Amino acid sequence: MEYITENEIAEIHSLKAARNVCKKYNVSSKGLKVVQDYKDRLHLFLKDQTVEKYQHDSNVQQIKQSVAKFKITRIQIINLLQRASQFIFQELESELVDIVKAFDEHYLDNIDKYGRYLRNAECPILIAGEVSAGKSSLINLILGHAVLPVGHLHTTTCVCELRFSSERSLKSFTWNTADKKLELYQDTYIENISEMASKIQDIMRLTSKNRNHSNGAVKSSSFTGLEAHNLDAEEVAMLSTSTEDVHIEYDNFDDLKLSNGKLEIYSDFDFLKDGIFLVDSPGIGETSLATEQVVNYLPSVCSIIYVINAENAGGIQEDRLVRLLTEEQNIEKEKFNSFSPESAIFICNKWDTIPIAERDTVEKSIKQKLKRVWPGFRDSQLILFSSASAFNHFKAGFISDELKAIHSLIANLVEESLKQKIIDYCSWLHSLLGVVANRYRLLTNCSFLDDSIRSSYLGDIKSKITFAKNIIGDQNFHDNVEAVIDDGTAEISNSLFQFLSSKKFETGMKNWCLDDIPIREKVDDIKEVICKLIDDRFIRLLTLWEEDNGLLRQFYDQIRESLNLHYGQVLAVLEGLENKLEIEDSNLNDLRDIRISSAPKENKSWRNFYAGVGIITGTIGGSAAGAAIGLTIAEGVAAAVIGGVIGGVTGGIGIVISIVVIAIIARYAWSATGVSRQRRKILSLIQNNASDIIEDIAKETRAKEIARAYTNPIKESIKRTRMQIVKHLKANEVLLEEAKEKDYTKMRETALDKIDIINKLRNEINDILKLYDCGV
Repeated sequence: MEYITENEIAEIHSLKAARNVCKKYNVSSKGLKVVQDYKDRLHLFLKDQTVEKYQHDSNVQQIKQSVAKFKITRIQIINLLQRASQFIFQELESELVDIVKAFDEHYLDNIDKYGRYLRNAECPILIAGEVSAGKSSLINLILGHAVLPVGHLHTTTCVCELRFSSERSLKSFTWNTADKKLELYQDTYIENISEMASKIQDIMRLTSKNRNHSNGAVKSSSFTGLEAHNLDAEEVAMLSTSTEDVHIEYDNFDDLKLSNGKLEIYSDFDFLKDGIFLVDSPGIGETSLATEQVVNYLPSVCSIIYVINAENAGGIQEDRLVRLLTEEQNIEKEKFNSFSPESAIFICNKWDTIPIAERDTVEKSIKQKLKRVWPGFRDSQLILFSSASAFNHFKAGFISDELKAIHSLIANLVEESLKQKIIDYCSWLHSLLGVVANRYRLLTNCSFLDDSIRSSYLGDIKSKITFAKNIIGDQNFHDNVEAVIDDGTAEISNSLFQFLSSKKFETGMKNWCLDDIPIREKVDDIKEVICKLIDDRFIRLLTLWEEDNGLLRQFYDQIRESLNLHYGQVLAVLEGLENKLEIEDSNLNDLRDIRISSAPKENKSWRNFYAGVGIITGTIGGSAAGAAIGLTIAEGVAAAVIGGVIGGVTGGIGIVISIVVIAIIARYAWSATGVSRQRRKILSLIQNNASDIIEDIAKETRAKEIARAYTNPIKESIKRTRMQIVKHLKANEVLLEEAKEKDYTKMRETALDKIDIINKLRNEINDILKLYDCGV
């Protein structure tokens, strides 16, 4: 049997030669147009990258193994939580309750809550994107089936969940406005998967409200590079990459808002077989209900896939990305339950429409914009993709390199996300048990020692606590840190005022078009909509300011340096305190921050435990964010905002913008017209009042308000951190006084038994973490 070679592919320079090689090796040339298309197909053939073999590809196996391991380990952790609650925390002596509460005020409730979280944990992958970016066609390619019709109403007004099931069905849910909850509207059995797309469209038509077909014109447009009449129905659904392919004109509709709150799609999707599911979302800001639902998914997502329309020549709709992050920042977050920007994948679709000579420039522009608005963006998070090209290869029986790369990224992010869940809960429980064990050790030591030695032992510990209290209680300690913040605030304010008075800012605030008004439902509160639109635009413009000046980054670096200098001694004292109370050097002299790296560390220290105090307390704000990614306490304080202009400050800036906008547009009347007319009216109001809004924002007082929106959260976070440390020191001080006065001989055996139980629990935690190449 003859095999194709790299040299044979490289020597192809004409369509005739390409067709001959395809014919020679019996490779389908369907859908191929230019020489490079043929070469790409032949390379896939050379690598044996077929659809059939891909069903057993390493990416699929990686997801399967990750989910299977998670299901086993979460049961083990739930069991550990239950045993720790039953044998340790529910029977905690009164002397130790305040110590534990200093780390987690609601530790008993949280044990039960974390058990429920783990038991119900799922692995959603959220897919969002720009209008006409080809989001639904991408989903069809990921699943390998023409499931979603493109351009139908649900893609713009309703959240869809796609899940694995051996029985195919569609479940549509309506939003009960009175009870404010989703209710099952219709459960439809689907006999053949080829019927799925048309059934979805039928359900959407049935459940939309007040639709007037006589006043709406259905339009269709041709597909990029192919004629629609050459494709069957399934191919059309697989290939379509524009929401304009099938759409309803909005102009003459009184109300196009769907009553659907959600649609659940069930079928035997191989890619979803092992526990993940896809969430197909409308654009952020297009409808209030859909936006609320999408944001609610964010804390639990394994990954978010954001689809960009390359036909905009790099013109990413940055305002929408800002809105996504803004909404996420403003929701109330649970411990260990927050969205990580690192879990995002950006798919720049329709890449084939960009002329080859322009591709480097467009790619550079896209990456620059993503780095500006997306915290911690890395080049590896961007995939340049053509759904049309991927479909052509898929139809011929091959998986394109780009589609395989998407699968690979998803598999890696699923594995990392599930691993992080395990690490989070194990770290919390291991740390809390260590705190209790060390205090039991203190009490048992006191029961063995005579009065003079015990007094010396306790005095040594108390001296460490007193030293730490003196440091943190020194007024100069606070004044020096606050001086750094105040000086930084003044510098930021001055620079902002110059920017707000610049032509660059004026142009950015005045340049609006209809595509910048993404609403797809009737608006009742014009003020809220316009405030959010202006807010998103304003924050996005501030990213340009930071890109030019770098003052925020400089400010955060100065804060880190100051906090490391001032809090370093306090952390050293707290570290020494825990080391003094260690149970066994072999077990408890090592509480590494396992979040930083799975690699072992040389030094044994409690330092990272205290640096991540926000994890334990759940009340530290910025410190919690920092600790969650393995930073020191100094870095943790600023971590909530260090990702960029957006993080941690959107609420404060939003208030400033709202005050300005509402004051200016309050005089305008608002009528409940159709959606399309409302969009044009909103655009007109923004354009007509942009100058007044700019004039009010471009003031020195506004610049100061905005600067404080950045710096005040850090100041407050430092204050809460300081209070939490003081609370911890006082609780230990009280325990020492009781240990000095009481006779703990009678409870010695009980304490030793508890220490033994804790040792066993913590060793089991280590065994679980070893499965993930981690340990504490």
